[in-house]
Amino acid sequence: MGAWTLLCYLAWLPLAILALISGRLSRRWNEFAVRTWTRGLVGALGLEVDVIGTPPPKPFFMVANHLSYLDILVLGARLGPTFISKHELATWPVLGHLARVTGVIFVNRDRRRDAVRVLDEIDTAVARGAGVVLFPEGTSHKGDRIYPLKTALLEWAAKKHYPVHAVSLSYGTPDKAFSAADDICWWGDTPFAPHFLNLLTIPKVTATMSFAPEPVVEDNRSVLGSRLHEKLASHFTPVEASEEASRAPRLSPRA
Repeated sequence: MGAWTLLCYLAWLPLAILALISGRLSRRWNEFAVRTWTRGLVGALGLEVDVIGTPPPKPFFMVANHLSYLDILVLGARLGPTFISKHELATWPVLGHLARVTGVIFVNRDRRRDAVRVLDEIDTAVARGAGVVLFPEGTSHKGDRIYPLKTALLEWAAKKHYPVHAVSLSYGTPDKAFSAADDICWWGDTPFAPHFLNLLTIPKVTATMSFAPEPVVEDNRSVLGSRLHEKLASHFTPVEASEEASRAPRLSPRA
């Protein structure tokens, strides 16, 4: 995975510099690079991905539930989108740099006024033909249900009456020695490195992407959030937890 990441980065960099002369050209090159990179990582992990429904063509605005760092790989490999992510990711070693240079839109949820800047960046990305993906739950969790949606960043779609698509993600493994809810989903206070190393020991991991057939259009962000929550929930398959995991102390969802 490290070798593939380095190879993709070295191949991406020269054309990325040239593409800076055009926002649209830069976006297309970044999308191609993200899709190629994440497809390689999905293959290296041996991750099997089932797709239900039809992804929308670009440009689009889409919401997804959030379960794991694998969400980025699964959605990236299939859609090559522009992600909206928490600002802490920008400070991560390696991954933070890769996120910044490939056009991830960062949001600081602790600063209410930061949403105004993010709404402008969403508008610019969609105008350039990008597909933008938002995780409105604002947290990753164990996949027992769809958590309440934070609607601040849905304001852009509500004001413009822009259709919002929904995709529900779920994970599983047939190996009963592992719990999909704890060993695949990444949530609570679990450190990233131990969780990822443990993930690599799972013989088989499956991911399911279920696209809602119709987008939602509303001029009120609260109503829009409620309808999108219904869409996500209606296409969502809860992630199974092992009996041992169900008896273990519960951790809070990851903020």
